Amino acid sequence: MNLVTDIIVSHNSFISLHVQLHNQLRQLILSGRWANGSRIPSESQFAEHLNVSRTTIRLALQQAELEGLVERIPGKGSFVTHRTRPENHSRLIAFVTWGFDSDTHLLLLNGAEDEVKTSGHRIIFNTVQNRHDEVEILKRFKEDNIAGLMMWPNANASRMQQENSVLYQAVSVPIVLMDRQIYGLECDFVTSDNYGGAQALMRHLVELGHQHVVFMTHHEMELLPVMERHRAYVDVLHEANLPIEAPWLIGQSGKEIGSASDMLRSSFHVNSPELHQIRSYMLGASVRPTAIFAVNDYLAVLALQVMRSLNLAVPEVVSVGGFDDIDLAAYLQVPLTTVAQDPFTIGKRAARLLIERLEGFTGPTRCEIVPTKLRIRSSTSIPLGIQT
Repeated sequence: MNLVTDIIVSHNSFISLHVQLHNQLRQLILSGRWANGSRIPSESQFAEHLNVSRTTIRLALQQAELEGLVERIPGKGSFVTHRTRPENHSRLIAFVTWGFDSDTHLLLLNGAEDEVKTSGHRIIFNTVQNRHDEVEILKRFKEDNIAGLMMWPNANASRMQQENSVLYQAVSVPIVLMDRQIYGLECDFVTSDNYGGAQALMRHLVELGHQHVVFMTHHEMELLPVMERHRAYVDVLHEANLPIEAPWLIGQSGKEIGSASDMLRSSFHVNSPELHQIRSYMLGASVRPTAIFAVNDYLAVLALQVMRSLNLAVPEVVSVGGFDDIDLAAYLQVPLTTVAQDPFTIGKRAARLLIERLEGFTGPTRCEIVPTKLRIRSSTSIPLGIQT
């Protein structure tokens, strides 16, 4: 029986609700879980379960009908019209990230779809909020016989614990990871030039004359991108014979701060723990830093808010730099100097590596590094107010 509870959508996602619904209908039908000729839930059932409008449901069903997946019969309902064949399984690619509340993940998906559209494969996308969600989705993939998997794994899966790899190996299909690795899992991998980008930002700060720079990050420092950015921070300061400070760790242990929702939740509450931590680090520093290198733009935005609350002018007293170049970065009250990543290209290259595996490539695992670019804006300048 086709159950409306087979489908879940996120109202906080950058992906439109009708696109999410259509994607999940496609996954259920192409995988064979909703069989040919079976009736799908009614519009009223979808509306009540998903808390979406009838217009949203009709848009999703119209797209599925255009693809030949369903047929809507007036007065009777909608029925699956796609007959699953064995060869169809080999054309289904799963795309998984921990959430679409960041434009980065949407661009990754867009890049993957751009590459896949001419290959004869189809993409189904899934979001996970935690380790448990990821485990459940991987189990379902085994049932759905997907051909390959593209994944931006969650922080827990990326930690240096080899036992994490067992679950992913059990999927038994080619896997390509994006941005971060799963330690112990041998597979193709595409990421940004995190070291090169962070090195460019740090050299920019040092060349401006900053002698006291801190690295501000969340607690998930075992993530490869964080390690590479911190390594560049240490190397540049070491080259310049400048002091290397212990990282400012913001947030809770075991939680990654790296999304728009994280930033908004923290910035809307003046007494949020994250803002309080940044303020405490700044006020408690034995030597006040003249520059902050935030591991991502979301933390950089929180740093800008704290500096404003402390009446520390940016960039005159404190310069702030970030990493990612989110859409908001250029439009802040003080436009943010940051390192731009290229998630569209990451998604596109990851899809190409996966398709090559599906088409018979059996060579060694590959790692592709996508260049980054330093965007210099108003949040960094010569440190006019150095305090020693």
